[in-house]
Amino acid sequence: MSHIAFFNIPGAGHVNPTVGIVEELVARGHRVSYAVTASQGAEVAKAGATLVPYETTMKRFRATMTKLEDNDRFTTGDFVQVLRGLLQETEALHPALDRAFADDRPDLLVYDGLSGWTGRLLAESWGIPSLRSIPTLATNEHWSLASDGEYASFDGEHAGLNELYRDIGAMLERLGGGLSTQEFFASNDRGPALVFIPKEFQYRSETFADDFHFVGPGWNERKLDGDWQRRGDGERPLVMVSLGTIHNDDVAFFQGCVDAFADAEWDVVMAVGGQVDVDRLERVPAHVEVRRHVPLLQVLREADLFVTHAGMGSVMEALSFGVPIVTVPQMAEQRANADRVVELGAGVRLRRDEASAGTLRRAAESVMGDAGYAERAGVLRGHIERSGGATEAVDVIESLLGTGGTGGADAGADAGTRAEAEAKPVQAGAGR
Repeated sequence: MSHIAFFNIPGAGHVNPTVGIVEELVARGHRVSYAVTASQGAEVAKAGATLVPYETTMKRFRATMTKLEDNDRFTTGDFVQVLRGLLQETEALHPALDRAFADDRPDLLVYDGLSGWTGRLLAESWGIPSLRSIPTLATNEHWSLASDGEYASFDGEHAGLNELYRDIGAMLERLGGGLSTQEFFASNDRGPALVFIPKEFQYRSETFADDFHFVGPGWNERKLDGDWQRRGDGERPLVMVSLGTIHNDDVAFFQGCVDAFADAEWDVVMAVGGQVDVDRLERVPAHVEVRRHVPLLQVLREADLFVTHAGMGSVMEALSFGVPIVTVPQMAEQRANADRVVELGAGVRLRRDEASAGTLRRAAESVMGDAGYAERAGVLRGHIERSGGATEAVDVIESLLGTGGTGGADAGADAGTRAEAEAKPVQAGAGR
């Protein structure tokens, strides 16, 4: 029996793909601790993990990701802004989480490979194996958002870069166990890593080493998403509409969807999130169901089309059920996802500034009217199924342990410590 720890950032698109992995680890007899905010940790706790909740310093993360300098291309200024937030978070969480696990060190640590700096540094200092989890397109020296300037631009003379790198270097001197800034960032191109997409979806997939494990999405049937019952007799096509959990404050977009589908002979389910007042939407017909939140997996299981911002979690969940997609990306990373959907023939892309009632209706009709889109989405569904999901991910974890799940800490050890951690959030920066 081994003790596996997950350190993740507070984002649904990062946490959701790991829930099924937690469930599979617990089913195989492993003990799992999971460090994330309490608001994001409910599903992993339900899956059997001991939650180690922390207080994040990144409560402005939503604003950071919605107030970019350029929504179509990630800029150096955006890069500096995001890394500043990660630096602040790491300096606060590192000592707090180090103390939280002082008497109960894990045998292996799985950390978010995009933003989980604390996990990477603690695994290094604890001398335990670690594994990156990547919920997006993976990067290496052959492909990244900045590879050809299509999705990102980089200005080496940007005024904030030198100061940022100096401050990251100072942080690494205190916390990094001798890692240089160059070595720290170079790890983003190396494994071992779990990538939560099928290899067939990855750009330049042939250039990635074998220790990049493209296991596909590791989600399970989320137990806390609530319930949903389809209206009517289920004979009409069903369209799902969502802009995810961050870029969902666009009333005009949702009104455009209402108007686009007002006279369509389809049933429509639209999740607007917590930032849009449902009552502000006008002329909503009976066949358009508008809710703040829906159990997305339940709806997608019956859907014929998904209109989405093309966040990777949403794309993978749609393709897991063979649902073709109309993408309306809200930022550069999502545009890369959307372009890959188009390349693979599973959907179409609209620019966010072109998403009117008319263009949305025409895009939906073009996909719904061509069976080829659904067929190609079905091919990708097959790739996802063959990637192995949570089962394959846990096989990778056990191979890194080198024990097949037979060694490590006893499941009953330190029960009092774990119960205390579950009940009391880690205070970021406390005692510093």
